[in-house]
Amino acid sequence: MSFENKLMQMKGMLNKKPAARKAQTTPVRPSHELQWKKIGLTLKENKFGFVFEKKIAYPLDYRHGNVVLGELDRVLEAWQNTEYDHPFKLSEEAPLVFFDTETTGLGGTGAYIFLIGVLERKPGGFEMTQWIMPDPSQEAAFLYESNLWQAQDSVIFSYNGKSFDWPQLHSRWTMHRGALPKLPDPKQIDLFHGTKRIWKNELQRLKLSVIEEEKLGFARSGDVPGYLIPAIYLDAVKSGFPEGLAKVLYHNELDILSLVSLYIRSSDLLMEDLSSESSGAYTNIGKWYADLKQFDQSAAYLEHVTLERGDAGALARFLLAVQKKRKGEFAEALQLFKEAAPHLRGPVEVEAWVHLAKLHEHQFKDPSQALVMTGFAKEAASHTKVRQSILDDLAKRELRLEEKKRKKAAESTVHRTR
Repeated sequence: MSFENKLMQMKGMLNKKPAARKAQTTPVRPSHELQWKKIGLTLKENKFGFVFEKKIAYPLDYRHGNVVLGELDRVLEAWQNTEYDHPFKLSEEAPLVFFDTETTGLGGTGAYIFLIGVLERKPGGFEMTQWIMPDPSQEAAFLYESNLWQAQDSVIFSYNGKSFDWPQLHSRWTMHRGALPKLPDPKQIDLFHGTKRIWKNELQRLKLSVIEEEKLGFARSGDVPGYLIPAIYLDAVKSGFPEGLAKVLYHNELDILSLVSLYIRSSDLLMEDLSSESSGAYTNIGKWYADLKQFDQSAAYLEHVTLERGDAGALARFLLAVQKKRKGEFAEALQLFKEAAPHLRGPVEVEAWVHLAKLHEHQFKDPSQALVMTGFAKEAASHTKVRQSILDDLAKRELRLEEKKRKKAAESTVHRTR
């Protein structure tokens, strides 16, 4: 049977099961309990029904790629010793939950979460717990057993979970409102967004497996492709055969371990590591801190990048110049804009020349140089796509500066004749 037909068959099964559950008073014990036990799953029963559970313990010195999990404690302590603020800065006492799900689809009421995995810091190490839904009739038991309804004070880590996994969880939870305890709204750190802020334009793809290979020193082996996971779950529920499901559990396990490694790696870059990454990554970090209004920390990263000449340090010079201008350090800003502008491309080049024109006009009272910079801005704008309003402003600026230049020349002539 083709993968597409299996998915259609699954959709039919999922849509029918909830109705059967409503008519059912006593949960039916899954028939594949013994088969699934072979891959480390234990059947548990709660007041809503049955759910399979698997626990895995990791020592503090467990290495995932080139990151040791126990480094998490060092990172949390280091964040506490910083004087600046950042979304990744957390209290050492806050319970941390590294969270990922596997689903039967990408959205809609017919898409179920069938696997929830969490990793938590425990005394002496880490513990991962994975819950699998035996079949859709046991969804309430499955969701309840995850204990995520008790996560109000926790910090939830995920990779694109803020946009997908957690909203999907909310959607499934809503199907059992009135029965399940209310799902809280805890603090979330979506490492996908952090990854995008640090490595934007540095990596062609931001898929987690790519980040693992290029930034965490980890290459997956024997992993199951994500697009096959829904069909594998269907086969396991229908046949009871656990071999494919074991690979899905392993896929989920790797995803979650990578969250810990990625948080550690990202935190080091955001605090103290100024040697292992590209100038582009450090420029991105400097911009991130500037967006957070942590300007001193932003300047530290940008100044580090400006040690490089040419194109590599151009954007950092531009961003640092903007900060210098804002602080009233006009001479330094002027020099940085001059060094940056010839190496920039696109709208940011136009913006750099405009900044130079404004500095020459307003701070240094030199309309002739301001006019030259405006000309460079118009030339740059002719080679890139910019808003019409910018082109209109450049034309107005040019006319105003020509008039100022004429007046200044006339005043100079009168002064000489006297």
